[in-house]
Amino acid sequence: MTSTPFRVAYVDHACDIGGGAQEALLDILRYADRRIVQPVLLHAEGAQWLRDVDLNTLETRVVFPAAEAFPGQSRDDLGSLWRRASGAAQSLQPVRRIRRALAECRVDIVHTNTLKCHILGGLAARLAGKPLIWDVRDILEAGAARSVLLAVAKRTRPHVVAMSSAVADSLASARCETTVVLGARPLDKYSPDAPDDQLRAAIGIEPTDKVLSVIARLTPWKGHTTLLEAFASVLPQEPAARLLVIGDTGFWESDYRDTLERLAEQLGCADAVRWLGFREDITELLALTDVVVLPSHNEPFGLVLIEAMAANKPVIATNTAGPLEIVASGATGLLVEHGDARQLADAMLELLGDPDRARTMGQAGRKRAEKLFDISRLMQQLYGVYETVTS
Repeated sequence: MTSTPFRVAYVDHACDIGGGAQEALLDILRYADRRIVQPVLLHAEGAQWLRDVDLNTLETRVVFPAAEAFPGQSRDDLGSLWRRASGAAQSLQPVRRIRRALAECRVDIVHTNTLKCHILGGLAARLAGKPLIWDVRDILEAGAARSVLLAVAKRTRPHVVAMSSAVADSLASARCETTVVLGARPLDKYSPDAPDDQLRAAIGIEPTDKVLSVIARLTPWKGHTTLLEAFASVLPQEPAARLLVIGDTGFWESDYRDTLERLAEQLGCADAVRWLGFREDITELLALTDVVVLPSHNEPFGLVLIEAMAANKPVIATNTAGPLEIVASGATGLLVEHGDARQLADAMLELLGDPDRARTMGQAGRKRAEKLFDISRLMQQLYGVYETVTS
């Protein structure tokens, strides 16, 4: 490892409350050894996801004024972004600002954190002649967005840090140097805690209730419709079951929660569902939870599964992409076919009906998380990537 710290520019355009990408970047900023990495954060004006961060401890630069924030963070609007970025000169202002910041901050490496920043930060890094790392956490279906990302990769030649082998495979045709660095969290933050009776009462559940929780952005690919269908068939056999829906929509899908609430009404399970929106007390909510469910259709990874395992909770997830690399099926949780409400209901009934087995799975999950998914392991791998791209 070099004796001089790497000056790494981390680029993230998000303005609203952060999702998994922003949480992962915050972990890097918090846990990077300053003897090895000097972070430089290039971000949007008024970025809500930075609300709890003491920016005085970081070198920062606003490169995305809020007035110019890109519409939405949907993975499907990359095509329009690329048309703007490769067409009208006015739309290249973010690229110019990023390039200027790279020069003025004397960075060694550009590390982009979102799909849109892979484009904008990638172009700026190429113009500035700086090594580029794409921190990729998405699996794009075939279509315009995927084609755009592959086209930009071929021009900017990033070193891809893939959150899972499934993510790496999805970008294999770009023929970029790729390192799989499995997602991780600071596990101590999610250590098992005693349930908070006041919190339980505040969200309307009883000590005798059997609690299932889904923690995910409300967006169609996360599989909430399948979960509600499954939960409706669980209730007749487990009338004390309650479902906590933790997470909110992005503003580009602001009416999706209404769609889900209407579905719960139609299925007859609305009274047993608690819509909690975005929450910061995830550790406390996990303490009230018996089983964590992530029913995504094509989950690139699933950091929430690690958080649940760290809290000694069994998990149920779909047997695609990222969860296959996290969950030891039958040992730390159960995997089911995505979109199969019957299988999902059976898995929920299996764990709710056998608390001893669920508890054993939760304990095994904690051990697996400690072995594979702690933030210290991720940081060591990331330092190795920084060494590679600068050598």
